[in-house]
Amino acid sequence: MEFSGKKVFIAPYTPKTTMFAQELQEQHEFEFLGYLDSFQTGSYVTKPSEVTREYDAVLILSQNHGDAIYESLQKTLQKNKLVKVISTNSGYHFLTQTEADASLKSYKSTKQKQSFLHLLAKVYDRLSFNRTKLVFVAKGSITSNNKALYIHCIREKLDVVMLTDNKEQLQTLQKMQLPVVELTSYKAYTLLAQAKFVIQDQANITEEINLLSPQQKTLQMWHGIPLKRLNKLTTVSYDYLISTSNFVNETTLSKVIKAKEYKDFGYPRNDLLLKEEHDAYDLLFCDDKMYKLAKDNFEKNHKIILYMPTHRESKKATQIPLDFVSLNKFLADKSMTLILKLHHFVEKLYSNEKNYSNILFHSTHGDVYPLLKYTDILITDYSSVYFDFMLLERPIIFFDYDREEYEANMQGFLYDYEEFTPGMHVKNQHTLQNALLNPTTAGFLHLKSLLFTYQKDESSSKIMEYLK
Repeated sequence: MEFSGKKVFIAPYTPKTTMFAQELQEQHEFEFLGYLDSFQTGSYVTKPSEVTREYDAVLILSQNHGDAIYESLQKTLQKNKLVKVISTNSGYHFLTQTEADASLKSYKSTKQKQSFLHLLAKVYDRLSFNRTKLVFVAKGSITSNNKALYIHCIREKLDVVMLTDNKEQLQTLQKMQLPVVELTSYKAYTLLAQAKFVIQDQANITEEINLLSPQQKTLQMWHGIPLKRLNKLTTVSYDYLISTSNFVNETTLSKVIKAKEYKDFGYPRNDLLLKEEHDAYDLLFCDDKMYKLAKDNFEKNHKIILYMPTHRESKKATQIPLDFVSLNKFLADKSMTLILKLHHFVEKLYSNEKNYSNILFHSTHGDVYPLLKYTDILITDYSSVYFDFMLLERPIIFFDYDREEYEANMQGFLYDYEEFTPGMHVKNQHTLQNALLNPTTAGFLHLKSLLFTYQKDESSSKIMEYLK
């Protein structure tokens, strides 16, 4: 899309759109008018209803709320100047008005189902329906805390069902004859209306939470101790929020997520790190071959290394600064295997980088927590996985080659980065390889006790015992 000489707003105001604005300004010469956002404030932020300046385009970029923003802005701004944008592996796609309207049509279909949910929840209230069902919602993929608590409930023979839009994982659960329903179906919305508890570990289902009956309860487990800065979720409040300690609740999560009660029962996914043995349920969506490789070589001469880089909003930073050919040779010479789990947004960028003897690529939608139990060294940067890995008291290497840029793009970290990232910090392949030969665990014990009230494989049972 051509922007030269045009006057442009971007909506909403988030770390993602901040990076988007910067990248656009590097590629095009146009007048950037600032951000449009109904909830955020700032010197460059304007409420849509208060726009007085002339403009040529409003670019809308939001993974979960793009259609809602597109629909809302049509009430106060000119429709033909609204451009919906989606992030792709190779950059950004600017939708035509026909494409944006088609996406909006699908969104309105979802809104109809939401109205159906709201009405049906009231009907069940009037019928004094005996709600017993635990309904899990997993948009995108079933991993992390959602999966771990779900399989715990299966073992306990509780009345449970998983709602997901991940077709591959849905089919896997169906083959195992586990309770699962397609998330966007009317059946799923019926189950939501019947739920005693609605449980999730993301915030990509919020409208439905607000449409439930007051008699129903909601549980938000989130997806990790946050390091990077997060926008406060102002449109939804949960009954319960689960974290790993009161310190985490008080310093970060309570400032981001509203809930009536904050509990420090720990993350169910960490049960998979700490339990003695895994069964078939634990290994759902974990690569069987990689898991066996790690388990067979654990505490032996061949080292297993897991690298989980954080997703970068900047398209320039999505390419990891590694020479895979020379890295593979180093790993083979030193009797090491590197397992790389990328973010699914960048998976296609590495589609040709998968034929190495000692570098393996785990499914981007898969669950590596069972595999982490048998991992010798973790490499990451700003991902919450490193907090959990501290429980195992094994070496962590922070490959933070773009720290200054990343920190600026995310408007800082929630915790002091130096204090809360104990371990070795490296900036390039040479220092990374040296760190792999001499890893350390210095500085873990103080943080571990601060961040984790409980350090055993009991989180799922503590949560369910409390909810009962």
